[in-house]
Amino acid sequence: MITKIELSQVATYKNPVEINDLKKVNFFFGNNGSGKSTIARLFYNLSQNEVLSSPFNNSSIDGFNRIEEEIIVFDSDFVQNNFYIKTELSGIFSLDEKNEEIDENIKNEYLIVENIEKSILDKDEEKQKLNVSKKQDYENILNECWTYNKQFQENFNKIKLKGKRESFYEKLVEINEAENSSKNINYISEKYKKYYLEELVKIENNISVNYFNEILDLEKELNNALEEIIIGSNDVPIASIINELNNSPWIQQGINFLDKEKEIQDCPFCQKQTIDKDLLEQFESYFDTTREEKIKNLKDLYSGYINKVSSFNSNLKALTDLDLVKFDVLKIQNQLTTILNKNEKEIQAKIDNPNEKKKLETIELFKIEIEKVNENIRIHNKEIDNIEQSQQELTDEIWKYISHQVNDKINSFKITHNNNIQKLEQLKAEIDTFKNLKIESRDKIKEWQSQTINTQKAVDNINDLLLKNNFTGFKIERKESENNIIKYYILREGETSENHIFKTLSEGEKNFIAFLYFYQMCLGTNDTQNSTKKKIIVIDDPVSSMDSQVLFFVSTLIRKLIAPRGGTGGGRIFKNENIEQAFILTHNSYFFKEVSFYQRLIYKDEVLFKKISKRDNITFIEDIGYSNINDYGLLWREIKTENSEKITISLLNNMRRIIESYSNFMGYINGSNLWSLLNNLDLDEESIEYLVCVSFLSNINDESHKVSINDEMYYNRLCDESRQIAMTSFKLFFEKLNGSSHYEMMMEIC
Repeated sequence: MITKIELSQVATYKNPVEINDLKKVNFFFGNNGSGKSTIARLFYNLSQNEVLSSPFNNSSIDGFNRIEEEIIVFDSDFVQNNFYIKTELSGIFSLDEKNEEIDENIKNEYLIVENIEKSILDKDEEKQKLNVSKKQDYENILNECWTYNKQFQENFNKIKLKGKRESFYEKLVEINEAENSSKNINYISEKYKKYYLEELVKIENNISVNYFNEILDLEKELNNALEEIIIGSNDVPIASIINELNNSPWIQQGINFLDKEKEIQDCPFCQKQTIDKDLLEQFESYFDTTREEKIKNLKDLYSGYINKVSSFNSNLKALTDLDLVKFDVLKIQNQLTTILNKNEKEIQAKIDNPNEKKKLETIELFKIEIEKVNENIRIHNKEIDNIEQSQQELTDEIWKYISHQVNDKINSFKITHNNNIQKLEQLKAEIDTFKNLKIESRDKIKEWQSQTINTQKAVDNINDLLLKNNFTGFKIERKESENNIIKYYILREGETSENHIFKTLSEGEKNFIAFLYFYQMCLGTNDTQNSTKKKIIVIDDPVSSMDSQVLFFVSTLIRKLIAPRGGTGGGRIFKNENIEQAFILTHNSYFFKEVSFYQRLIYKDEVLFKKISKRDNITFIEDIGYSNINDYGLLWREIKTENSEKITISLLNNMRRIIESYSNFMGYINGSNLWSLLNNLDLDEESIEYLVCVSFLSNINDESHKVSINDEMYYNRLCDESRQIAMTSFKLFFEKLNGSSHYEMMMEIC
């Protein structure tokens, strides 16, 4: 069912006009040239093309299902295409031939189709909800991941990650699947500060490995000297007791207090005269030059050791201003100072006690820390030499870090996403299964319907309707072509030829025959391939050039087409199940009232009333509602807009109804009051004007409120007269009823 139409930039629809509240039955009322036929052509264009084509490229129709529905349009083009151009009419297959068993099968199968369609709708709704949920989950994970990008842009704004949410997320997924480990945020912050915020300067120095190795070499020599026990000469008698007591440092110190010139002198320790020249000579012999040389060598080695460590320390100090290695270098310096203090004590203790073994604390353990510092300097310089690569590596680390942060969320989304895809595939398979079942059911219905096709019934129906409306000079005949496809043609009474006589018929006859053919198409089909499709019928001004009797009959046929199942107050389904929706467009107020009257209480909310008008050559469509289409006003409009040069039954009937309504309202409905007006009209009783007035009054007193066969009796003599005569007579009534001002007002607004 069509739910919305929009016309734009076509004909008088220069501004977009949208109708989005379409119902089962839709009435459009408007004057000729207001834009009704453009709507009909819009529907016809869609019926002939997969999509709307020129000049309707900027227009649209929503809700039309080409597989389930077909659009058939009755308008002037329908008459032209089916009667003027062709000499033969396509056969119409009637689908209402009764066969109880087949009919029951078709009804049951339609119920199956209805259930299948409901299942398809339910599955499709579930599919749509799942798609919405799937899309929302995707939006959520995009936003969650994108939040980290925003955070990094705030803190690391000199680094630009990928600029779109989708590509940002895909990059994280790629890294996530590679399972890369990531650095912590402190590392990233330090590198960012170094690469982007600080002035990058290469470090020209490092810790001297040569100094370090030289110190290690000196340590070995010193340790060898410290390991040696230094004693005096063993050739003197006193040597054995000094070595035994191991008090050579004590004795050597005491000798410094003795006078070599004295024969005998006091001992510096016991203060007794026990030291003579012989004993003093033994002491001096004991402490000979070899011992002194060894001690001197020890001091010289230590002095070299101190100098080398000092140079090494200066080398370290030159690096303490560099933030990169400052902490590690200061640590080495502190440890070096501690070791030097300890070693200094060890050396001094050796000098004081040469005959004792001593050992230095080595700096060999610094080797690992020195290598670490030098490696950091090397990496630092390499980063500067390859700054672009270094920055890219930092960017990669940021990606890894973010991916690590959202790892659990991404994995959770993947599980949900994969589950949703599986469910969608399952729903799609189920929908496809239902669609195949629907096709099978449609094929069954089509097969059953083909068993009830009766083309002769359609021919008989058309001829019967022609006969009932006094079209007796011709009829519809059927023939079979060489391909055994049934065709129709129009045959004059008493003739056997197949000449194309449609062009010689009157305009009213042509329109009536064309409409009867269209009417049969609505009941059946001229294409068995479309026999299972619901029909959307569009009827555009079907009563042109028709007299009042035919007009009334056409109105009745249309009401039958759109009659609902269940009678007055019935539901939303047409009695004719072949029809899905109807659009009726007209400028004829009488026809409009006749064809729409039956709908006022039946469809209720399922009927739409629209008014089409044109101002400044631009079409406007407004919702007026049935209650706003006033009988009285429309009658005046019809009189004003009728373009016939002769008096018509419709014109006189409309005038009679206006006079009746006005007289009733003014209190002149009493027949004697109205008949008395004739004496005051100053008209010749033999004049046509007088006859018109008499006809008005006669029909009013006959209490006719619709077009009837009696109209022929009252109006038959007037139909060849000028329309102006009727207008003059009509105006006279209002002048005598003191209604001139009302007449002028109503004629201006119509």
